[in-house]
Amino acid sequence: MRSLSLFALAAGGCLGFAISISFAGVVHSSINRRLITNKVLLDIQRHMILSQERVAVLADEIRNLKKDRRTLAGELVSAVLAEREFGRYIRVSEGRLKVLMAKRHDVQKVLKSRRDEFAKVLAVLERMGLNPPPAMLVRTDDALQSMRSAVLLGSLVPEMRAYTDTLAADLKELETITRSVRAERLQLANAIENQQVEKERLSLLLAENAKLQKQSEKDLIAEKKHNRELAEKAKSLQDLLAEIRNRSELPADEANSRLLQVQTDFFAMRGLLFLPVDGRCVQTFGKDSQGEVIETEPNAIVTSPVEGVVRYAGIFRSYGQLLIIDVGHNYHLILAGLGRINVAQGQILLQGEPVGIMGTQLIASSSAFDIGKSAPMLYIEIRKDGKPVNPASWWGRR
Repeated sequence: MRSLSLFALAAGGCLGFAISISFAGVVHSSINRRLITNKVLLDIQRHMILSQERVAVLADEIRNLKKDRRTLAGELVSAVLAEREFGRYIRVSEGRLKVLMAKRHDVQKVLKSRRDEFAKVLAVLERMGLNPPPAMLVRTDDALQSMRSAVLLGSLVPEMRAYTDTLAADLKELETITRSVRAERLQLANAIENQQVEKERLSLLLAENAKLQKQSEKDLIAEKKHNRELAEKAKSLQDLLAEIRNRSELPADEANSRLLQVQTDFFAMRGLLFLPVDGRCVQTFGKDSQGEVIETEPNAIVTSPVEGVVRYAGIFRSYGQLLIIDVGHNYHLILAGLGRINVAQGQILLQGEPVGIMGTQLIASSSAFDIGKSAPMLYIEIRKDGKPVNPASWWGRR
């Protein structure tokens, strides 16, 4: 009887061990499972560091590109589309992984709560001369196989059938979920690596584009002076737009002639444009706001949703980094709250071309952003003849 008691005690502990080793890094069920999931996701991202060889290959690809503005802009647009597609897949995959890990946590909790039942089953099998094999203490799938054998033997001991059936079903579910977790983690890791490749490609392309767009020191000084004069003269965003419109009507304005190269009919593109950044709309156009606010992920890439000419690029009062794009027919697209702007005043933009990057937290202090959050926020406005119009009618899929 003493050996039976010891065996039952050992059996009661073996299940907790068997179901806890099915996945590297599984911690005690008493720890909050949300923290566990977040740690797994962070571990995956932390280990996805591009090798120097991979970066060198990308650099060679960029160096071999034809060095003209349209080629580089086209490559930038393609890289952004790929990066965003991987980003969307990653978000969906993370959601699936969280659900799977929550399910696994629940099954583990049920199994651990039934240790006593498991011990009784094993004790009965021992009395029948069916000691569990050592492998049962090591691998979940071996434990499952042992339980399947026990189910067959359950016909000899009918009262054991219910126990063995239930335990076998729980172990089978745990095995299936664990396999799904492993597969999802692998797919997620691959997607994160591919996204990092596209981000590195973007970085290299932007560097090449900056070289191509580089102006003389004299031009740079003149541009900064021009922006400073505009910002000092304008007391509000409306004043700034009015000043830009007045200056764009002057024959000497080079950007005015560049606008003629933009063939977009902005009004006709309602319902067809993508948002400048991936994220969640947290404030819409209405009596309390003249535009929309999009909550983004840190360092999210911001693009021009349409062809246009940059009229203003720089810091403006409480808006932080502000970008004004002339999209023709007296329409202006306004983007504010960026962490960094990668384009210059007078530059022609292609649809989908990256124009900047969001910061890691909210950096603008305008009332337009005052929604009680600290996450990065992109403020979007569309104006016709200087008056705000609802941007929502221009967006297609959000």
